[in-house]
Order: sequence, then C-alpha cells, then structure tokens
Amino acid sequence: MSREDWRDLLGRQPMRRKRVGAPGLRGWLWGGAVALLATGAAGMATVALQEGRILPLERVELSAAPERVADDDLRQALAPHLHRSVLGVDVRGARDALEALPWVAGAEVRRAWPGRIQVTLREREPLARWGEQALVDRDGGRFEPRPASIPEGLPVLRGPDGSEGEMAGLFREVQQRLAERGVNLVALGLSPRGSWSARLEGGIEMALGRQHPGERVERFAAVLPALEERQEAPMERVDLRYPNGFAVAWGAADEAD
Repeated sequence: MSREDWRDLLGRQPMRRKRVGAPGLRGWLWGGAVALLATGAAGMATVALQEGRILPLERVELSAAPERVADDDLRQALAPHLHRSVLGVDVRGARDALEALPWVAGAEVRRAWPGRIQVTLREREPLARWGEQALVDRDGGRFEPRPASIPEGLPVLRGPDGSEGEMAGLFREVQQRLAERGVNLVALGLSPRGSWSARLEGGIEMALGRQHPGERVERFAAVLPALEERQEAPMERVDLRYPNGFAVAWGAADEAD
C-alpha cells in the first residue's frame, strides 16, 4: 500500500485554533504568572498535537503484504485509531481491531519514529472447513471469513460446538499417519455421543469408535500396503472398532473388458 493511500486514513478535518489570552500582570503574584504561562503552553501543545504539527503521522507500514486479509478490511480496522500525530495513535485499539478480523491470528502495532506506524500481521493457517461457512485453523481456532476468501479443496470437520481444538489435533495426527502411506484424509467426524469417523480420498469410510482413534488408524496404516497388494476390488468401508483387528468391506470387482 502506498504512502498516499494510507494518508487518506488520516482525514482532512479543518484545523481548530484555540485562542490564548494575554492578561496583564498587574496585581498578579509571580507564581500565578508562571502557572498561567505553563497552562497556556500546555494548551498550545495540545492544539499542535491535535493538528499534527508535533511528530505528524506520515505513513503506515506493513511488515509484509497479507495473503488473505483484504486491503479494505485493514483500512476500516485501522482508520478509527489513527491520528494526525504519531503520539495520538491508539496503538492498542488498532491492534485489537486488527485481531478482530477473521483471517488475523495476531497483530503488532508500534510507533516508529519520527513519523511512522508499523503493522505486523500473523495470518491464520486454514486446516479444514467446519460445516458450511466456518473454518478451523491449525491451532484449532474456529473463524468465519468471507466465503470468497475460503480456499478450495479443504478437508471437512464435523462435530459438536466446542470440539474444534480436539478435532484439529486428531486430524493432524491421523493425516500424518495416513500421508506416510500415500493416503489422503478428506473428512473427520465426531458424533454427539463421542464416536469418531473418517473418510479417505476415494470415498473409503472409516469407523474409529470412541477410544484411541489415533492408535487404531496407525494399526490400519501399518498393514495398508499389504491390503492394497492383495485387493481385487476397491475398499468401501473399514471398521476399526475391534480391539485386536479391523474389518474391511469390499466393493464389487471390476469386470474385464
């Protein structure tokens, strides 16, 4: 973003000048005169600060261009907290406003003398979709960005509200174990009664049960290469709820031409 673009955020309000009277010193004590002069100087300094004549804000700098946060969203978040002077910028309010944006995981706003404000953003890393409109990031945080900003091809998590962190953790674990075998996890579900399920790329459904779903997937992944070598028909469903094994349901074998 250019310096000129960010200057527009500062507004163009007319300057207001405060009249400072010059009363006579006759009958005044010296201490009162000093106090009056100090008060007048403070008033003039306040006016100068409001008008941006003390350390004027020249530009707002981003440490790196964001990938998913829109420029207009940044402007709307920052504008109410900027000031003609760097000293008048509400850095805490600006930070809080930025962190309220859906794609922003964290923000840092600081003064950089003499006339700059520096902004550093940490964007969320999307892990999966949550239902139809929300996403879950890699830390298990749920957020709802604009639909147009949602990446395509994300896996899907479905579970009770409040289970996002637990589901994100298990998804990463299961995904890693299956990826080592060249298999892609595309969906993970948790029922209201605590039963886990999953779906692999290609449509294979997996029943994981309630206890130790990660260990059950690891057991299945260990023998998956052997299953793939011996299969004559595609796998349709895998039931991993058995204590010492699992069951596989096969589809119909393809007929030769």
